[in-house]
Parts: sequence; structure tokens; C-alpha cells
Amino acid sequence: MTRQRLSRGKPVLASEPDLPVVYKRAIERALRWAWSEVCRLHPEIVRDGSEEEITERIEWMLNKQVRGERSAPGLRLFDAVARGAKQRTSDNRIEKAPDLVLRPPVHRAVRNRSHWGMFIECKIIDGGASVTRYCREGVQRFTSGEYCARMQTGLLLAYARDDQRPYAALARPLGAYGTTQHDERRGAQDVSDSTHARDALPQPCVDIALIHLWLTPRE
Repeated sequence: MTRQRLSRGKPVLASEPDLPVVYKRAIERALRWAWSEVCRLHPEIVRDGSEEEITERIEWMLNKQVRGERSAPGLRLFDAVARGAKQRTSDNRIEKAPDLVLRPPVHRAVRNRSHWGMFIECKIIDGGASVTRYCREGVQRFTSGEYCARMQTGLLLAYARDDQRPYAALARPLGAYGTTQHDERRGAQDVSDSTHARDALPQPCVDIALIHLWLTPRE
């Protein structure tokens, strides 16, 4: 029997290059802007609408153009935002679809543009079991390899009707999802960052960092 040498590191798992930080922050700014516009123009949807209704309005704002120029700040060079774009999971299923996909200008090291971009899952946070649902039907889709199987970063966008903040609300529940780190973003209470190991999955894939952006109606 051949034994692996102790000095040999873990195999490098196939993945696309991570998005540059400048694009990640541009996406966060654009989502905040789109949310503020939806709150201003469609307060009834923000207050009483379904997750799908709110997300459709967010997508519309992100793709809106005026006199040939994109309205959303920082997205001038991005592709059109896609809603419900199906992805291949780590175990090769093809029916799973994040709520939104934002694709910056392509990185020269990208091998397949279908696998590359910021994949976003949206959830309503409104007391009760909503944080549990956010983790079970949001976080787990990334940590299990259903989403972003070949990406190193994903984003969860919460419509926080009850004004909860992500770092405090997720401090305990994230422990069940292979979390290796969870940090509050300095100077930004509406966002926290977590990292999750995925090398022990039945079909291992690259570890993932998750951005938790929770927007409230007052923002």
C-alpha cells in the first residue's frame, strides 16, 4: 500500500479565480443603492412583498439605464444582472439557481465564464425562524457546494425587515456550517464575513468566503 508523505500538502481543488476586492465592494455598493431605490419607489413591496417580488425589483434597478448609461453606481462595465441562472453543483447536478448573478469584466485567468461571478442568494429576515431558514436554505447551499462550487466567494443578501444585524444574529447558528471564521466588517454594521471549509464534502470543492449583507428598510 502506498502511503502519502506527511510533508505533502492537500491537493489544490479546481476553482476559478476569486473576484478582486474592488469588484466585491462595487457589488455591495450597488446592492445598497438598488435597495434604497426600491425602498423609495416601492415601500409596499419592501413591507409586505415576497422574497421573489423584492428580488425582481432589485434586479430591475441594477439593470436600469438612463440615456445609455447604467444607473447603478460602479456597474458600468458589468454584464447584465441575471436572475435565476442555473449552475452546476459540486456533484454535477444542473438544476440549482442562485437568485442573482453579477459578472464583472472577465479575469484573464477565468476558464469558464458560466462558473465565474458573484452568485447571490436572497432571503427575508423578519423574526421567528427566519434566521434558521437563512442558514438552512441560504448558507448551506454555498457550504454544501450547491452554489459557487468553483468560486471562492459568494454573497447572501438579506431583506432585514426586523432591523437585525448579521454579525450578532449569525454568531451562533453559523457554527453548524463548517465555519472557520466569522468577522464583523469594521465600519459597516450591515455586513459580516464568514469562511467555510468544503474539503470534507463527498465531492470536495474550494473553501468559500461568504459576504452577509443585511439591508433594513431604514437604510
